[in-house]
Amino acid sequence: MLSGKRLLTNREWQGAAAGTPDPGAADDGATTCVTTGAQPANTGSRSSCKSVWGAFDMIGNVDEWVADWGDRSVSCTNWPASLGSDVSCVGGPGTTGNPGEESGALSLPGAFLRGGSLVDGSDAGVFAVNSGTDPSQRSPSIGFRCAR
Repeated sequence: MLSGKRLLTNREWQGAAAGTPDPGAADDGATTCVTTGAQPANTGSRSSCKSVWGAFDMIGNVDEWVADWGDRSVSCTNWPASLGSDVSCVGGPGTTGNPGEESGALSLPGAFLRGGSLVDGSDAGVFAVNSGTDPSQRSPSIGFRCAR
C-alpha cells in the first residue's frame, strides 16, 4: 500500500492471463510454461509463456495470490481436457477434517490462488483457481503480482 500498489483482483488476473498458451506437459527450459520443476523460472525467461497483454509466466510457474476470497475449498475438480485440465478448487465445507486444524476452521474463508504452480503439474492453466489456502500460507511456489 505504501508504494501505491495492490494485489490484482481475481477478475484482473483472469483478464491479464488471457491468451496464455496451454502449458502442455513439456518443460524444455526455454519456451514452455513451467508446470513441473525443482524451482520457479525467472519471470520472462520463457518466451512463449506470455499472455496477449504481454504478461509473462502467469500459469504454472508459481501460484499467485489475488485479492479475492471465497468459501474455503477442500476438494477439487478439473476442467475437461479439451479446455486444458486446469484445476478448480472453489467452495466446500471449509475444512479437511485433518488433525491439527483449528477448531472453527469450517467458517474460515479461503484466499484465492490463480494459475497453478510448478508443483501442480498438469493442473496449471489460465482457469486454475484454488480457494483452499489461508493467506498465512507461504511457499517458494506461491507469489503475487501488483497493480496500480
